[in-house]
Amino acid sequence: MTRIRLAQCADGSKLTGEPEANKNPQGSGDKLMSLFSEEDLIFSFSTKDAVEEGSLVKVDQKILKEAGIKLPVYLTRAVWDKYVEVPDVPNAGQSIDGRLWDVLYMFLFAARACSGNMLTYQLNVVLADKGDWEPNEKLDPDMNGDRTMRLITLKAVMQAQDFDDPSPAIFIMKPSED
Repeated sequence: MTRIRLAQCADGSKLTGEPEANKNPQGSGDKLMSLFSEEDLIFSFSTKDAVEEGSLVKVDQKILKEAGIKLPVYLTRAVWDKYVEVPDVPNAGQSIDGRLWDVLYMFLFAARACSGNMLTYQLNVVLADKGDWEPNEKLDPDMNGDRTMRLITLKAVMQAQDFDDPSPAIFIMKPSED
């Protein structure tokens, strides 16, 4: 069960703490989680499992420290493969480190203006124009029709790192991903 430590209400005010519905009247643990036993578990897939099998990429702590991000950051494989890996574009002057830095820096810039646990943000990335445009990508009108420069939208969510590790982490993904 994921607990949100900081969320934004529909009226824009901040909500902090734990929802009352999740509190156990006996004082510890989750009321909802105590309804189920280990035998009731059908399937679990942890953040650690996702990293091991490759559907999530954990960003190196050294890079996060340089960027000024104090929490662990995970990128979905789809974000990493399309927006961090270097595309086959002649004379693009791109590197994995530089592209990762762009994703992280623009997240940090957007996060400083946000008080909720989820945000969307945009950045320009160089991609080969192979007709593989996705709904979160558009032509940037400021780039004079350069079809290799796409304005992309990404989503970042701050939530518990894992179901057995409630410390916060940041997950960056495409807007259509969960």
